[in-house]
Amino acid sequence: MSHAFHVRVEAVREFSAVAIWYDKQRKGLGLRFLEDLQRCFTFIRENPHGFQVRKERFRHAMLDDFPYRVVFKLKGKDVFVYQVRHTSRRPSKRFGP
Repeated sequence: MSHAFHVRVEAVREFSAVAIWYDKQRKGLGLRFLEDLQRCFTFIRENPHGFQVRKERFRHAMLDDFPYRVVFKLKGKDVFVYQVRHTSRRPSKRFGP
């Protein structure tokens, strides 16, 4: 079953900036990042309960090829993405490590 999927504007800003940065490092790398992120989004949408509940009911899903995680919350049949975060950043007080 696929859930309704909502990405907060802040998360879109974050992953857009990351894609631009990667593309400046090497042409096409930003697109590879976005493709990896899309695969992660699809997996979350199809199986949101497959991820451990962490701080304040947030769940984290890791990208396959890049050191980023997607922080999301499940509310009924809706998935809300709050953040796309580098795994080496300091832990967030709100979202956890």
